[in-house]
Amino acid sequence: MESLKLDGVVSLLNRVPALRRMIFRGPSVALCSMGGVGSTALARHIGSIADKTVREHAYSPAVYNDETQIKLGYVFGNPYNSVLSVFRRGYQSMHAKAMNANSDTPAADLKNMSIQAYLERGVDEFRLERQLDNWLNPELTRHPIILIKYEELATSIDEVLAFFDCDKPFEVRTRKSSWRDQPAAIVAGLEKMYGGFNERVNAMPAITVVEPHPVVNKEVAVSHG
Repeated sequence: MESLKLDGVVSLLNRVPALRRMIFRGPSVALCSMGGVGSTALARHIGSIADKTVREHAYSPAVYNDETQIKLGYVFGNPYNSVLSVFRRGYQSMHAKAMNANSDTPAADLKNMSIQAYLERGVDEFRLERQLDNWLNPELTRHPIILIKYEELATSIDEVLAFFDCDKPFEVRTRKSSWRDQPAAIVAGLEKMYGGFNERVNAMPAITVVEPHPVVNKEVAVSHG
């Protein structure tokens, strides 16, 4: 019984960062992502303050520079599967808005647009590579960041949880769908639009820790490419 009570307290502290911060000295946490990379369960597990907010797909870590004490995470992965997941759930218009929020670039209206039509246009309205560039840039953050490759999360989960000071085990679930199962025309469209970026993602390590640049206590220029 005592063990169950303790587990409940630990679970509550992991899910409510504000309460955890009141009891233990230390930073709160925010987990962001490129979307469609299975980050929601992990975000809720560690008590991310970004979950279901306008900042959960922040185009840059600079969006969090107004926070005084926080650890940041950014989940990225195969862009083909990411974009397919967004369209499969009908989130494309909402996601375009989230990925461009707080930036100088307007979000395209993708409401009711099919994945076929999107790929035929040939324009990355989610600006995936810009987002990754910004999250890798130490000059854009005032807080430590861990970048997490979704496809290798199962092998890096211990390091990820340690970074966020979360001692509650997390079960990593594998993706059931794959871009390889798509019709040839869609595969070709994905490769044409995101092929170079996909190669870059594949070459990245499982985790990358970015420490803020020593001089980032002033306003910084964010890449809007």
